[in-house]
Amino acid sequence: MTAESLKDGLKVQKEIFGVEFPQRALDNSSPLTRPYQELLVGFTFGEIWKRDVFTRAERSLVTCAMLIALNRPDQLRTHIRGALNNGVPKEKIFELAIHALAYLGAPLAGTARNTIVEEFQKLGLEPPAAQPAVAPEVKK
Repeated sequence: MTAESLKDGLKVQKEIFGVEFPQRALDNSSPLTRPYQELLVGFTFGEIWKRDVFTRAERSLVTCAMLIALNRPDQLRTHIRGALNNGVPKEKIFELAIHALAYLGAPLAGTARNTIVEEFQKLGLEPPAAQPAVAPEVKK
């Protein structure tokens, strides 16, 4: 990885996630972890995300789909926000959960659905649930 890749990666990250996100990650790194953070940013965003084969919106959808398949809701939350910033309509992001139902099954699709809806609610894109889900009663 080159210094140019890191510079480009930070630029791309700032465009997708906002100025504070990449800077906070660097600021929170230590001398031990900083090389990892720099490689992550330089390679992932300075090399891969910079490629022009996919649009940023397409790359966001692919990334969200992979994170759903890997059951990584914490990273999915970050990339949902990035996808919205990249111009992906919320309906297309939610469609990933529906599509996951067919290919990954209900448990992974359900986790994705909940993660997506929670992020949309935090951002004011969906109303809060009228009543929280309650576990079913056990018959005696």
